[in-house]
Amino acid sequence: MSDALGQLLELRLRFRRNPEARALVDRAIALVAKATAADADPCALDLEVAKLGAELTRRFGSPSGVSFH
Repeated sequence: MSDALGQLLELRLRFRRNPEARALVDRAIALVAKATAADADPCALDLEVAKLGAELTRRFGSPSGVSFH
């Protein structure tokens, strides 16, 4: 999980002058924070991830299928 958080923080720095992109990264960071909480609700998290995914698809199209390591 810390690797994902590090990547998100790097993206936040990269997009610091783009408020719209930064807001999307902030939503992802908030999801990571919620997921690590002891009282995390998996159903609520899945719903929020789906909403974020739908927003990204709407704005940027379907994922290309490329996997990153």
